[in-house]
Amino acid sequence: MNNPEHIYQTYIRTTPQRLWEAITSPEFTRQYFHRMRIDCDWQPGSKLKFRYDDGRVGCEGTLLDCVPPRLLRYTWRFLFDQELARERPSTVTIEIEPRGENCRLRVTHNDFDADSKVFPMISEGWSEVISSLKSLLETGAALEVAGNAEASRGVA
Repeated sequence: MNNPEHIYQTYIRTTPQRLWEAITSPEFTRQYFHRMRIDCDWQPGSKLKFRYDDGRVGCEGTLLDCVPPRLLRYTWRFLFDQELARERPSTVTIEIEPRGENCRLRVTHNDFDADSKVFPMISEGWSEVISSLKSLLETGAALEVAGNAEASRGVA
């Protein structure tokens, strides 16, 4: 059996630079990414962490590739649940391609074991996150999913 993989692709009315900023800026990610701020120095091999306002790390990984404003690839491991944290890290690849006034955003999350407990969770999770990101960039407001409404109002 092949190892599972999730691919989410959408088009966002924005520039590659603005989309890159939204994906790599802690102030942006807190608004649409489950109230977590991304933390990384963007050097390949560096640790990448998604932190809640109280400092807890919800997810972590290692930065594999960083080519602004086109490509971001890192390992991914959930930490907020002990069972999920025991799984080996998977891989997230984010690709940005300009298309006229829009950008194609493609997120591929793969490298899961066949019996992964994380894999079924990420399908809904990435849909929420990327839909909220798209809304934030196009309308100025994140969607009220995954705690994003509280984040946009400054409530943890």
